[in-house]
Amino acid sequence: MDSDSATVDTAPLGRRERSKAALRQRLLEAALAAFEEKGYRAATIDEIAERADVARATAFNHFPRKEDFLLELILKRRKSVREGLEQLLESGDRTVLDAIQTVVQAAAQSYEANRGMNQAMMRAMLQSGVMATSGSHATGLLFGRAIALGQERGEIRADLDPYAIGNVLFDSYTGILYRWGLGEVDVPLEQAFSTVHDVVVPGITPR
Repeated sequence: MDSDSATVDTAPLGRRERSKAALRQRLLEAALAAFEEKGYRAATIDEIAERADVARATAFNHFPRKEDFLLELILKRRKSVREGLEQLLESGDRTVLDAIQTVVQAAAQSYEANRGMNQAMMRAMLQSGVMATSGSHATGLLFGRAIALGQERGEIRADLDPYAIGNVLFDSYTGILYRWGLGEVDVPLEQAFSTVHDVVVPGITPR
């Protein structure tokens, strides 16, 4: 009986959560489209709500401020990188640096797949200053923990601070993304990210 009751109680919640997630995704896509067309500063939540075909109050309920759209997008991208890296490291079939390279190249492909919209997102992040409140250091810490694992495996020099390396990697990739968003990167994003790997790896691997 308890098992049946649990099924009855949780199934509707699951549907509600899926519906909520779908609505939030629709709003996010509408926001990105508005940022791409109008620019971050000119786009309004009213316009975003209209694009998503929802009431203004509904949009405000999910995203009370315009920068909340960007925060949600940042968290989604960060989660994708974290889960991808953790999965690769748990498999143990490649080095830590190869695993980091794999996830950032996957991210680059994702950005390039919808270049206009993602460049608009990066410009919006620069204009809004949202990175200052997004906990962006989390990805640097993620890379740092991975580097520490590489040191334990003997893949990376043990005399270096793993978290300093993690921040160097994160800052390098982020800087490239910002310049790419402004149209200042003349090569494919994957190639630009590969340059970071090629420059950093010789300095942190055992001689």
